[in-house]
Amino acid sequence: MDFIYPDISQHPAYVKPQSRAWCDQLAAQTGKYAYTWTYAVDGTAAEEVFTEELSKVIRGHVLDVGCGHGEFTNRWAEQAEEVIGYDMTEGFLATAVRHRQPNVRYVRGYTHEDGLPFADNYFDVAYTKKGPGSMYVEANRVLKPGADVLAIHPGDGDGEGGELGLYFPGLFPPPAKGAPILQAIQAYLQTSGLRMLEIRFLRETVHIPTAEDILTLAGFGQNERVAGYLRETCFEEIQRQFGRHATGKGVKSTNFYYLIRAKAT
Repeated sequence: MDFIYPDISQHPAYVKPQSRAWCDQLAAQTGKYAYTWTYAVDGTAAEEVFTEELSKVIRGHVLDVGCGHGEFTNRWAEQAEEVIGYDMTEGFLATAVRHRQPNVRYVRGYTHEDGLPFADNYFDVAYTKKGPGSMYVEANRVLKPGADVLAIHPGDGDGEGGELGLYFPGLFPPPAKGAPILQAIQAYLQTSGLRMLEIRFLRETVHIPTAEDILTLAGFGQNERVAGYLRETCFEEIQRQFGRHATGKGVKSTNFYYLIRAKAT
């Protein structure tokens, strides 16, 4: 019988990933939203595709929704007149402010509650890199007519991928049919007032090189109690399963993304 890993979401110290509490906890640990495990991507990474597309339209006043610790926000300072980063996590923004470029500033807020607290027709470009789809609700209002909107969101495998869920059942989700993420994005966009140009589906093959990286991935953003519990109860079996499924590059995982391009009206 295959080993079934314990459901770490039942641990009393577990915090739901991507929640406000989880982001606050991660910010307290590291001061930034950055992956703490090693991985390698075959070919061109999805984020690189997004960055290349974004570089073609950056100009004037730019809004980065879900900016995290501001590293990606700063990237556009020389190409824009002004870049504003918007994020809900005080700890990430504290890091961002310490390293900001002169024409970059940061605003704290939560799109689900605060919307986009900016003037009408202000921005020439708005983007989000794996940030909230709720940004679309007010994007058209804060953008100038003809302004560009770009986004990359985690995508749906619709039954494909999910290798980590098959190799390490219980630690990672298995392949799932359907496209709930796409449906949520489309629902936002249909009422946004934006003119859709493209929804591009991106597939990315990633190799995770060690069992230690698998353990780190499984506990990303959790506190020391959860991390210690994972190591004590799961690491021996993670090592065994890693040995079964790894190639020379490590264990393969498939990621999916949606690349969104739109115009303000």
